Amino acid sequence: MSGSSSLQKSVDSPPTATPATPLSPPINNNGTAPIEIKSPDQMLSNPEIQKVMNSDVAINALLSRLKQSLLTCEEFTKFIRKKYVYEEEHVEELAKQFKHFFVDASGSSLKRRIHDVLEFDGKLAQVKRSYVTALEKMYDEMSALLFTMTKMRKSVKENSRRLEKEVADAIHSAEKAQARYNSLCQDWDKLRMTDPTKTKLTLRGSKTTKEQEEELLRKIDNSDLDYKQKVDYSDSLRNTFITRERPKIVLELKDLILEIDTAMSIQLQKYTIWTENLILNSGVTVTPFDSTKSMKSIASSVTNEKDLYDFLNRYNNTGKNGLMVNKNLIPVGYKRHPSMAKGFGDSSSKRSPPIFAVNPTKNSIPKRIISTHNETPFTSSPSTPSMAGSTNTSFKSPNLPPKNSVNSAQREPKTSSEFSQLHVTNEASISSNNDTDPRSKTLDPGNSNARLPSLSTTVSMATAESDRPLSHIQTNNSMPPGTQKNFKTFGVPIENLVEFEQDMVPAIVRQCIYVIDKYGLDLEGIYRKSANVLDVSKLKEEIDRDPSNVAMILPPKNYTDSDIYLVGSLLKAFFAALPSSLLPEELGPEIKTCLSIPDQKTRKNYMHGLIYKLPDAQYWTLRALLFHLKRVADHESQNRMNLKSLNIIWGPTIISPNEDEPHDVNFQIGAMEVLLDVADQAFEAD
Repeated sequence: MSGSSSLQKSVDSPPTATPATPLSPPINNNGTAPIEIKSPDQMLSNPEIQKVMNSDVAINALLSRLKQSLLTCEEFTKFIRKKYVYEEEHVEELAKQFKHFFVDASGSSLKRRIHDVLEFDGKLAQVKRSYVTALEKMYDEMSALLFTMTKMRKSVKENSRRLEKEVADAIHSAEKAQARYNSLCQDWDKLRMTDPTKTKLTLRGSKTTKEQEEELLRKIDNSDLDYKQKVDYSDSLRNTFITRERPKIVLELKDLILEIDTAMSIQLQKYTIWTENLILNSGVTVTPFDSTKSMKSIASSVTNEKDLYDFLNRYNNTGKNGLMVNKNLIPVGYKRHPSMAKGFGDSSSKRSPPIFAVNPTKNSIPKRIISTHNETPFTSSPSTPSMAGSTNTSFKSPNLPPKNSVNSAQREPKTSSEFSQLHVTNEASISSNNDTDPRSKTLDPGNSNARLPSLSTTVSMATAESDRPLSHIQTNNSMPPGTQKNFKTFGVPIENLVEFEQDMVPAIVRQCIYVIDKYGLDLEGIYRKSANVLDVSKLKEEIDRDPSNVAMILPPKNYTDSDIYLVGSLLKAFFAALPSSLLPEELGPEIKTCLSIPDQKTRKNYMHGLIYKLPDAQYWTLRALLFHLKRVADHESQNRMNLKSLNIIWGPTIISPNEDEPHDVNFQIGAMEVLLDVADQAFEAD
């Protein structure tokens, strides 16, 4: 319509310059007569169009055309709706995702420039937000238009059908009256050709021919009168419909068609304008008039060489020469020990070998001793017996449940205050015994204050031949209670971890559960969503290199959801890396028997008995894990993790597969379901 108007203006307006050759008017295809360019209103007034508009097919044709317009409007409305939803989701993600990366913009220029470039996503999101608002408004307007036009078309259609039906019924009634009148006239012709003396036998008696003629003429007169009345009525209805009602309906349908098509044209123009504005504003945002602030100029301002120079030069500016020296590469000078230099070879200088805290015949570590480089059990004191005796008494963990115990009375969980009291009691016991050992002086008779080998050195000697590789990384980080350096964590039997750490649950398990309980209970998909594999592998290597690095599990102050997902993946990786599952393979037949019990109460009691057959390490670790998973399930409304989801994830992780059908995960999932169901019955409250 706009194109036709512009065309009309160009034709009507006078030329600005005289053309060299006058333009001839366009002609028809047959070349006989020129085509006259008319406005849209004039085109609808053409005789060939008026002929169709005044015909009986006009209403049905216009109704069909209006339906096509409605279908076009409906399809375009659906497109706008879909694009609006898609663009809205894109805006939300665009405005949110870039904030999770490069939060700390300090450091190299590359890191700062990446942060600056990613901020353009936020600016583009603001530009697109107005576009999304415009699409939403267009959708609302077109939906209202579609609803109104559909309702009006239905009303016009019902009115036209009703009027057409009235005319058609009147014509049909006149046709029936005509047929009855013609039939009576044919009977009159037949009666006139019969024998006048012949009588007709009826129910009321016999009638002569004359009587029959009189009766038939009376019926013909009545039928003729009815026939004439119905013809006059049908003609009147038809003339009224054709001359008054049908033109009104045709005009109304034409106006509806032009109205919806015009509205759709306007909406299409609005769509193109908003799309053009989006592209132009996005371009101005990315490349503003000030070229120094464009995305390209920011990306090209990275100075890699200067970054490397500043990084290396910091080692000169710190004032600490020790940062430039690798202490592991400092050579060791040979120096004879003073005790060997004095009277070497004299029988009086022979000293008895030192008594260590570790029993060399068993090559084991006493229970509940936390090794440290700052303490030693060998300080002299004249009031206690030998260290060998103290090894079997004072170094035992008080109130520690015996290993592989089944008695539930011995499995009472200790509170955190009791564990702290236990640790203090052990250290006091070690100190009191070591201060009174008279034989510790024999290590250096010339210097009673000489520093003797610490207990951590003893531990390293006692475990040098074990299957756990040593770690020689020096660190000043404090470790969680019960953690010792120089031992791997992943892929080590859980009972060995508990024995070396001298606690009931491995430190990594306690640390991961603490982080998830504090930061991840309301996090959607915790344990279902996995972290980056490289991040998990890197954190595992750090912890295996030095167990004190379990402190790295704690998230930073400006942590993101990915930091919490990393802790969940690390906890699953720890249990998956165990040489033997938390519920070992030996319990497989009994677990299978348990799952085959139909009665729920009996099944729970049977699983209760199986739990008490576990060794202490597996028992207490399983208790901590189950109560933690129940806390996760309690927050199902926030994290979308119900008991079924946790069973699917953790069943194959901590339960050995079925020997008969190794690929049947339903066995492990079912066992996990019973474990969570019996947790409150089998363990004391957390």
